[in-house]
Amino acid sequence: MRRTLIYFLLFVIPGLAQNILNNGGFESGLMCYSDWMWSKTGVDFAGDYKFSLSSDAHSGNYSLSIACGGSDCLRAAIISDYIPVPANQSYQLSVWAKCTYNTLSFMYTTNPGAAKYFICDGNWHQNQMSFQTGPTAGYMFYYLFNTDVGTLLIDDVTLTYGDGTAPVHTAMHAGVRNVNISGQNVMVDGAPFLSLGFFDVGYNDLAQVAATGANTINGLPTYNTTDCFNLGQASYLDKVYELGLNFVPDSSTTAWMNNPAVLPNTTQTFGPHLANIAWFLADEPDLPNVSWHYIPANTFLLESSAAKMGTSLPMTADFQHAAYGTTSDISPYNGSADIWMAEPYGPDFGSVNHAVNLFNSIQRRPIWLAQDAIDASLIVPKAYWAVIAGATGIHYFTWDGFKADPAKVAAATQVFGELKGLKNAIFGYTVDNLVTAPSGIASMSRFDPTANTVYILSANSAANNVQGNFMMQGLTAGQTVTVLYENRTITAHSGFFSDSFAGVSRHVYAIHPANTSLSAILVSKTGLPASRDWKIQVSNGGLAAANSAQITSMTLNATGGTNCSPTIAPGTFPMALGNLAPGQSASGDVLINFAGCDSTSKFNVKITIGANAGATSTTVVRNNERE
Repeated sequence: MRRTLIYFLLFVIPGLAQNILNNGGFESGLMCYSDWMWSKTGVDFAGDYKFSLSSDAHSGNYSLSIACGGSDCLRAAIISDYIPVPANQSYQLSVWAKCTYNTLSFMYTTNPGAAKYFICDGNWHQNQMSFQTGPTAGYMFYYLFNTDVGTLLIDDVTLTYGDGTAPVHTAMHAGVRNVNISGQNVMVDGAPFLSLGFFDVGYNDLAQVAATGANTINGLPTYNTTDCFNLGQASYLDKVYELGLNFVPDSSTTAWMNNPAVLPNTTQTFGPHLANIAWFLADEPDLPNVSWHYIPANTFLLESSAAKMGTSLPMTADFQHAAYGTTSDISPYNGSADIWMAEPYGPDFGSVNHAVNLFNSIQRRPIWLAQDAIDASLIVPKAYWAVIAGATGIHYFTWDGFKADPAKVAAATQVFGELKGLKNAIFGYTVDNLVTAPSGIASMSRFDPTANTVYILSANSAANNVQGNFMMQGLTAGQTVTVLYENRTITAHSGFFSDSFAGVSRHVYAIHPANTSLSAILVSKTGLPASRDWKIQVSNGGLAAANSAQITSMTLNATGGTNCSPTIAPGTFPMALGNLAPGQSASGDVLINFAGCDSTSKFNVKITIGANAGATSTTVVRNNERE
């Protein structure tokens, strides 16, 4: 992903000029800006400029420094997030700058294209430029350029209307969301969260994105005007929240400056809004070949810890090496991110498995994946492939790449609708041990107790057709298997059903109603005859849950040897075993007094077990059992 940015809540300090911009003084690092440098070689990501915070400030604690650190210094700039603007609106941009004598640095606005050079004599100077937007409403942004080998310091950037005024913003939904990590799930408002959405969505496109069924927007440039700007209308985050979406603010450009001390202020200032559910701490910190994006692991761990001082939200970062690298590339960063993220782009589904397996080999955490705008026909099966592999978040990069292609928007809309409808199944009981998919097919099997249904999500990543059997314990002959989203059904055989995959594709199977099948075995006998402990194991071999499973009774009738009458302690039954998901077992201990019996005594043992408020009941008989 290469460029990054973010936004947020207005904090007003008495005495400061009115300002459309938040973070005009860089006290929150480079929030609301991206950065870029141009190399003399013309090669992307090359160059010797360095972006950093300087204590030589016009006011406050910091200014922004763009300094040449070598011989390859053609030009570099920080670039504002895109600001929604009306037509024919007059503005004034003011920048305090300090630059080396007789060097070339300037400001440039895009709507309309206009530039003005800074005063460069080694002292701080206020530089102002007036301009008016064009005849059509849209966006504007500005560059602050260093085009020389000297150092440029920038501070107290102010944008106002032409008359010097600026709107005052009040957040309508300020607050902190209830978000935490539980195992490999992100819990939002107390429930497992399946994150589905896009990177980098403009203010004017939020309603269209919500209409796709997305539930999350991940920050990046270029349109995250968000609460970076006071617009005189509903803020970006307020609009996100009111549309039922969630947001992941991005602080990459701040993290790239390797200054952990600024991050508590960053997350505290820009984080408190009910739309926010996590922090995107950095885009590709693990790329040493991109010098101004690379963050050494030790520094990144410090930055993560510092960022958490200002927010309770979990941290995530996109580790590019996770899609193709080795454990040694990523493991030094372990502990910096609460949610793993990688970007297995392109049509090769294997990179998804590589990323998931690599992350899990380091430490099991929730995994969100960035996916790109691949061919529309691949978007749906690849999303299923990712979920089957273990991802609980899919964020497409970027929205602009999708909205330009209706087929890709339709595919993403289909993905979001289907996966959101399968959320209870995705987070349901794992029953993979009961199902074996055909060779070459990826699958996950889950039981949703609220629907009393077993779901199998499956995908084929290869262009060749696959025909095969899904082997399934507990499946009875004649049972109907519904193929969701395809308007067809399959009639099962005993223990399996058959289906075919036409190239790269996905199928979702539902078995409803699922049946419970209880069994019991005697697994051990210990203790003295007067207090003999028989351990009874009860198993659910069916496809539905056995809720409130219990051993309801057990009787022993003599069948041979020395005649005796063993007794079971009163109050032993019913013996509660809890809820048994498909494939699960639980054991109970029955204490029996075998006084008067010996090794020749034999018994027929009848064990009655039940579940689901009596709807499931089984009697197991063991003949000629000895004490």
